[in-house]
Amino acid sequence: MIKTPFLLFFCLFCQSISAQYQIGIVPRTSPDKKVYQKVGFTEIEIQYGSPAVKDRQIWGELVPYSKVWRAGANAATTIEFSSAVKIGGQNLDSGKYSFFIIPHEKGDWTIIFNKIHKQWGAFKYDKEQDILRFNIKPKKVKSNTENLSYTLQQKNFKEGSIFLNWEFMELEISFQTQYLTEFAKIIEARAELQPSNIRWIPYLQGAAHLEEIKDSLELALIWINKAEEIMDLNTDWNESFYPRVYIEGHLYWTKAKILAWNKNFKDAMKYVERLKNMEERSFYTKKNNSEGIDLHFSQWKKK
Repeated sequence: MIKTPFLLFFCLFCQSISAQYQIGIVPRTSPDKKVYQKVGFTEIEIQYGSPAVKDRQIWGELVPYSKVWRAGANAATTIEFSSAVKIGGQNLDSGKYSFFIIPHEKGDWTIIFNKIHKQWGAFKYDKEQDILRFNIKPKKVKSNTENLSYTLQQKNFKEGSIFLNWEFMELEISFQTQYLTEFAKIIEARAELQPSNIRWIPYLQGAAHLEEIKDSLELALIWINKAEEIMDLNTDWNESFYPRVYIEGHLYWTKAKILAWNKNFKDAMKYVERLKNMEERSFYTKKNNSEGIDLHFSQWKKK
């Protein structure tokens, strides 16, 4: 017969072991990892468990074909976007999603974003909770990745990629952000917050940025026109902030390039002429490529 004190001790011991297991005293064989990247204004974070190959056959055995896979180890892999994106040709709202993959022996693999981000593996995966699915082509690579890894890459302000590498397999999932829409909102909001005499600053900065990345040049023209109009009306200029001759030079050259990109070479040349005829022109051009300005001007003159 088991004595009552011993039974009580045994139960307490088992509870203690169970509690230790739950709070994770023993490190996981597949460690939890996190990657983060900002693409434009959109923040992306991926959390996943990183299993190792350990001389095992991965694809088709450890990870069966044609079955939903947690795309990692331990809890379901999660991917979080701080703002809406387009991925797999479909719109995805901001939020945190569980991420699953269905690998296939032949052909494309299925990518899944699921609404339920808190779940253990794929054991309670519910297809009805999928927010979107699409297919991508896996790629065999030469270098072996022992531990499954995710990386994030910004291609430009508007585009990025999620890479999954394990063993000799790589998946690249491209996405597009709403960078230009968000950028336009920020410029307009900042302009509203400025005193009327310096409201030209956000518009000039915004137009110069769009000209630099060669995107939305119609909007760039609207903004540079607003900046010029505000500057022309501004009689209360603070020279200690920026010498006016420098800012005007920056505006004229930026507007000339935007006009040229919009195929208005005639007006573009007029603004270069205004730049050339400015008093103390050297103050602006010494900080810029004077030869480049003249070269552009000669090219536009031929068109």
